[in-house]
Amino acid sequence: MNKIESLSDLFDMVGCDVSYYDLGRNITKITPQQAIQFDRKQQGYPFPFRQHAWLACLLKANKTSKAETAEQGVIWFLKMPLDETGCLNLGTRDHFIKSIVDKILHKGEEAGLADALEDNPYVFKPDQERMASLHAILGKDLQQEPSQYFHAVVNYLSSDLTEQNDSWQTLGLQGIAELAVRANEAKHETLIQNAIQHAVHPIVSALCHALEHEMLSDTLQTTIINQLQIEQEPLIQASHLRALSQSDLDNELLLPLFGLLGSLTECKDDDLHAIAALAAKCPHWLSQNPQLLRIIMEKLAHREDAYIAFKQITAELSQHPETKQPLWTLLRSNHISQKLAQAVSYLFTQTPKSLH
Repeated sequence: MNKIESLSDLFDMVGCDVSYYDLGRNITKITPQQAIQFDRKQQGYPFPFRQHAWLACLLKANKTSKAETAEQGVIWFLKMPLDETGCLNLGTRDHFIKSIVDKILHKGEEAGLADALEDNPYVFKPDQERMASLHAILGKDLQQEPSQYFHAVVNYLSSDLTEQNDSWQTLGLQGIAELAVRANEAKHETLIQNAIQHAVHPIVSALCHALEHEMLSDTLQTTIINQLQIEQEPLIQASHLRALSQSDLDNELLLPLFGLLGSLTECKDDDLHAIAALAAKCPHWLSQNPQLLRIIMEKLAHREDAYIAFKQITAELSQHPETKQPLWTLLRSNHISQKLAQAVSYLFTQTPKSLH
């Protein structure tokens, strides 16, 4: 058996062609060049999230394979740790490879690729929303016809979206995700605009979460930004931010963001929904605009919650390559409020508490 020194070598061994998708912050297809570079530690992982690579590996048997795979392939969901440079941790990667090789050698390739991950510590299970979006993206990439769930969503959004119309309760996440991947097709863009403006909140929320993986047209971005400015429900405001997360941070978006965040010296519990969405889904905005980053950190420092939210958001942003340097530049600045300076001091002076 040839020496296996990368994930690609592993998939070659089992006779599979592989396509990679990142499932961390957003669902993004990884190019073959990016895959080679991070797999062989020539570059850092391109989409780090919480110090891990969250991979969906679509495996298809090639002509040399002895393994039995479904016609459309098998998907492995792998959560691989990253080292301090943002590259795959080679120790854990090699441990994962060894565990797969040992299982295949023990059971034989005929056992199937899906069984090879049984009890593997590097496997994760995406939530229902993310799974629906991945299947929708894969279906579009493979030029498959949309499901019956998609047609049900289109029929609902083409009807009267009054509160008396409760047929939305029978709709599935899969259909909503399949609509989102078609957001830039004119007839579907119109349906999405109408939904954002008039559908019930559960549909708006699910649709926005599916749209976070798409680069939206200027028209659709403007529709969502306008809704963001008039929406009063904090959870839906956060959903709108998620839908816009692939957008550029221009004045059309920046001014409503400042209005949404409000005062530097006040941070209610409801404000945390928008702040969490910005930190988790839109860190590139915070890296591009120091003032936006400062407002968030000042607001968190002014909360009376023993710095719980401040610590959590600081940890999130300090692990992201785009926000790490701007964050620490801000926190070391001499031009921050006394409250924020105290919060920063607390990060470095707190005594760990024992767990009983």
